[in-house]
Amino acid sequence: MYWHAMAYDRRTLITSVGSAVATGAVLGGVGTAAADGSYTNHTYSGFDYYRYVPEGVGAGDPLVVMLHGCSQDADQFREETRMNDVADDEGFAVVYPDQYNARNALRCWNWYYDYNTTRNSGEADIIADMTEETVDAEDLDDSRVYVAGLSAGAAMASNLLAEYADVYAAAGIHSGLEYDAADTSYGGTLAMSSGGPDPQEKAEDAYDAMEEYGVTSPVPTVVFHGTDDATVDPTNAHQAAEQAVRTTDLVENDGDGDTDADPDETTEGSADEYDYTTDEYHDGDGDTVVEKWLVEGMGHAWSGGAPGGEYAAPGGPDASQRMWDFFEGRTQG
Repeated sequence: MYWHAMAYDRRTLITSVGSAVATGAVLGGVGTAAADGSYTNHTYSGFDYYRYVPEGVGAGDPLVVMLHGCSQDADQFREETRMNDVADDEGFAVVYPDQYNARNALRCWNWYYDYNTTRNSGEADIIADMTEETVDAEDLDDSRVYVAGLSAGAAMASNLLAEYADVYAAAGIHSGLEYDAADTSYGGTLAMSSGGPDPQEKAEDAYDAMEEYGVTSPVPTVVFHGTDDATVDPTNAHQAAEQAVRTTDLVENDGDGDTDADPDETTEGSADEYDYTTDEYHDGDGDTVVEKWLVEGMGHAWSGGAPGGEYAAPGGPDASQRMWDFFEGRTQG
């Protein structure tokens, strides 16, 4: 999954951000997506997105927003992560925003341009608006909304958790990067290969971004990464986890170190084909605020994904289920 995107022309931006049109086209023939619920296509400001609502899910239930990686589309991501299966079992709705190649030749979310990653601007704002539109349309619980992604989608999720801390209660970062890891395409390439800026610096930037809009809150984050990822270096997993820990420490303790970058608990386990290590980071009350899963020998792929998927590692621990386990019960603020 190659991330180096073409520089985008701001003149191609859709200006009608406020006009949302839900087509409501039922996609029952797409794989098994609609086996136990409704899988529908909607448009918002020129972007497609797909909404899965399991049978019986509705008023007061949670929502997970899933952001695909480069060279993927939303429906491929749905198939490869099997998040709809988890939604059926656990009782939540799922939204899959879809990037299009007029904005990025490789269908990457433009996670490294400030215009697209800051509040009330560009792609970040459009994704947040899709999220809120779905919450309203399905009468979901706006305090239990979560965002997760792979690769470029994971990098965008890191940004959304801070920039829209009043919308998202937690994030899942799979094979991605820390908050605001780059602000140019070239900088993004460097960060992918060798890591981004100092996580303490990025933690302070995330806190400042939240404080500017008066929505400071902890940033619960679960990180997944393969140790053999040759596309996004595993250094980024450590940085994403540390940045989230240090941001939460700034929010809760004014940076006094009660929530520090040393794991409070480490466990090891084995899945069908891969061993893994899980680090847990606790806040001052002893509750887990960040988890980091390192999957030994796995490359740039969704752990526990569907067999045969282009960016899936079915022999790893089930990232979709584990992310939901981390999200469940967490509320915004």
